[in-house]
Amino acid sequence: MGINNSYFYWFRNKLIYILVSIILITLMIFILLNIQLTSIYGIIFSLVIIAQIWLVSSVKLLPQDVVQKLEDTEKSLKKAENEKYYLTFYDGITKLPNERLLLEKVKEKTTEKAVLVIDINRLQAIKSSIGYSCSNYLLKMIAERLRQHLPNDYFIGKLHEDQFVLLIENQNDQSVIESFCNKLIEIMAQPFDIHHYSFNISINIGVAMYPENVQIEENLVKSAQLAMLEATNTLEHIGFYKPSMLLKREEQLKLENDLYKAVQNKELHLYYQPQLNLKTKQLISMEALVRWKHPEKGLIPPADFIPLAEESGLIVPIGKWVLETACRQTMELQQLIQRPIKVAVNLSRKQLVQDNFVQIVENILEATKLAPEYLQLEITESMTMNTKYVLPILHDLKKLGVSIALDDFGKGYSSLAYLRDLPIDCLKIDREFVKKVDENAQEPLLDMIISMAKHLNLQVVAEGIEKMEQFNYLLNSECDAVQGFLISKPTPFESIKENCKRIIDEYKIIQCSIQSHYYGLIKEIFK
Repeated sequence: MGINNSYFYWFRNKLIYILVSIILITLMIFILLNIQLTSIYGIIFSLVIIAQIWLVSSVKLLPQDVVQKLEDTEKSLKKAENEKYYLTFYDGITKLPNERLLLEKVKEKTTEKAVLVIDINRLQAIKSSIGYSCSNYLLKMIAERLRQHLPNDYFIGKLHEDQFVLLIENQNDQSVIESFCNKLIEIMAQPFDIHHYSFNISINIGVAMYPENVQIEENLVKSAQLAMLEATNTLEHIGFYKPSMLLKREEQLKLENDLYKAVQNKELHLYYQPQLNLKTKQLISMEALVRWKHPEKGLIPPADFIPLAEESGLIVPIGKWVLETACRQTMELQQLIQRPIKVAVNLSRKQLVQDNFVQIVENILEATKLAPEYLQLEITESMTMNTKYVLPILHDLKKLGVSIALDDFGKGYSSLAYLRDLPIDCLKIDREFVKKVDENAQEPLLDMIISMAKHLNLQVVAEGIEKMEQFNYLLNSECDAVQGFLISKPTPFESIKENCKRIIDEYKIIQCSIQSHYYGLIKEIFK
């Protein structure tokens, strides 16, 4: 009887094992066909759970336990699928729909719709100054403020790090949308307070409307982005898409491709603009300015290709070429006129924050034999926002013996404390402060900047001098030097070299005029 019972239990257990196996295989097929887990990790997770149940069932697992285990497995898989859906279609920081879900929403058929791309200005610079944790919190605050001030039927999503998108359905009236955009700009201009920081941000908005100016719904977001870029470039804050913008963008992309070739084909050239000492009328320095001689389009202004170089990353190799060429040509000019002369070279932020930038500068100085005191590196205020990172680099450059100038002063958000902490030698006042100078009228803001700089023992150079009224006004101030078209337009190096040779050959004045660098002679050299 005992033997028969043993066979009975053995046969019963085997039967249960076979039945459970059949159920589990069916479940696995059901999961793979219906749950549609596309991730390999999801499939592996499912197989591991099934294998665990299978293993337990081989040791006399009771039927109700099997049912419970299968229910738990299904819940886990559903949870994993929901998490996967969230990660696929939502932004992790702002919890807003991301680009993928947004594009699907835009494709939905409606008679009229408008897409607004909202770009947050200076967000990257803010991130650099306050760190990513605080900047992520700022992004959450921006998203929340947008949500609070939008009608319920407006769809909002997150596009890129510093861009949001609004979808407005059944609306195609440009005046209504423009009025809404202006209101939104005012709302977002209110300060954002985070811990001890208070941030004032501005936004640019690009608008594309279907079917008024975009006939294909899938192109709405890209078209709105083009309109936003146009608004940014023109400082209008709001831009409505026009078909001509696409053509302009295509031309920019072609220009960017040509710029890659320009670096390789040596189409870039350096021009130099002198700086004149107001007291001695001597040439104290010259600023190196890069120019692009396009084989088909001729001379292309820096404003047209420098932003492209910044976006593409080409600014780093271009910047290195400019620095190396400027040092070499300055050394060549020093040898020709038998007198020292300083050269100023503009830096980009991407150059400055290279890990080995200080070493690059040192290597170039050694290779060109230019003494460090004859090189001045020009930086802008926006490049120094993250002082904790930038200050050590500037101090290391100072240790090399080069001088540092703060260019375009007045465009940014400088303070006296900010200037005091920077290891700079020279302050270059932005041309906007001298544009309206009249020698018979006072310019208190300009005078204040010059006075502040002198209290900090900084050399002061005024840019953009184009009229004698401006020259005479600054001549009677504490300003040290001036630079601008009145003194000389930027001149190619070859012309400068030929002019120096001609003056030396014709007048034999190496020991007098060339050493003095008087104003009249400067006009002869830089022409």
